[in-house]
Amino acid sequence: MEKTILIAGKDIPDGLDFADGALMTGRNVVATVSDKANAKQAADGETVTVLWNKTSPVSARALVLECENYFKHLDEAVLYFDEAYFAQKFEGITLENCTQVIDEAVVGFEYLTQEILSRFEKRFAFEYVQDEKIKPAKLVFVLKGSPDEADVLKNSAVRNSAANIAGPFVAAAAAAFEAFAENIAAVYGGRDYVSVVLVRGDASVELCKSDRNFTSWLCSYMDEVDNLKHKLNAKQCASWVKAGTKSPGGFGFLK
Repeated sequence: MEKTILIAGKDIPDGLDFADGALMTGRNVVATVSDKANAKQAADGETVTVLWNKTSPVSARALVLECENYFKHLDEAVLYFDEAYFAQKFEGITLENCTQVIDEAVVGFEYLTQEILSRFEKRFAFEYVQDEKIKPAKLVFVLKGSPDEADVLKNSAVRNSAANIAGPFVAAAAAAFEAFAENIAAVYGGRDYVSVVLVRGDASVELCKSDRNFTSWLCSYMDEVDNLKHKLNAKQCASWVKAGTKSPGGFGFLK
């Protein structure tokens, strides 16, 4: 049975390469858009794009339900925090940016996570789909870091090597995403209906320079999680995996 994946956090069209990487693995892909004009039901073999209003818990619920409306089931969800992407969107220290960063890069992820976990729990209760035993779904938090202003202060050469430097709001949102992901993994990692996976990459790492390659590796890693003899435990779920790690449970976990 084909897997269906929801990708949220780096909206289409900016997240098109990231979505394409998942399509290349044979998955059904649903990705978010912030502009209603870009929302559409795609033809076979293309990404379905769905409007996501990050300030609304109702929109978060509708987004998850849309995945099931299109493909009947949702197996994987990837919440992608690309620090350089947000740094480019929210340059400058303004009241408007402060509010928008909180909505897009903090609150939105938290609303959506709750809806995803709720649907995963209900899905697992059916036990079988099309005579195939349901495996635990996967909730993946991806944090692709990029230099911030504090990094520049420590090493001025960083400013010349990075295209976008994260300001205070985006840097704070990245820290919030990290803490939120770790604590969701700690609470839900031991549940039988979901495997929580935390992935950390860096914009300077070769694999992470191409969103398409990054997602292709990520999907392969998720397949390996499915193939484990024993489900990841809460402690393993709450440990960050370095982008490029070949298999779960190996030596790729970061302290």
